Amino acid sequence: MRKRLQRTFRSWMYLDTYLHLHGSRELRVENVRRILEYDEVCVRLRTRDMTVTVWGTHLRVFDYNDSSMLVTGHITGIELNEMR
Repeated sequence: MRKRLQRTFRSWMYLDTYLHLHGSRELRVENVRRILEYDEVCVRLRTRDMTVTVWGTHLRVFDYNDSSMLVTGHITGIELNEMR
């Protein structure tokens, strides 16, 4: 019951991780806590409840502000690992 209430509250307050993919060239990730790894083939991000790994070529990070960021380049894969 407690976890259900926490999920409802996070969803209501927009604290969940949101991914907005635009084709294979642009990904906006919301509610990012920090960048764990960043190079032109891999971007690894830490959010509140998961690690998001973006794979591709010529990857770049833009607009990293207020827990939101934009990853551009040729995105070939996105990996989500839930934290326990």
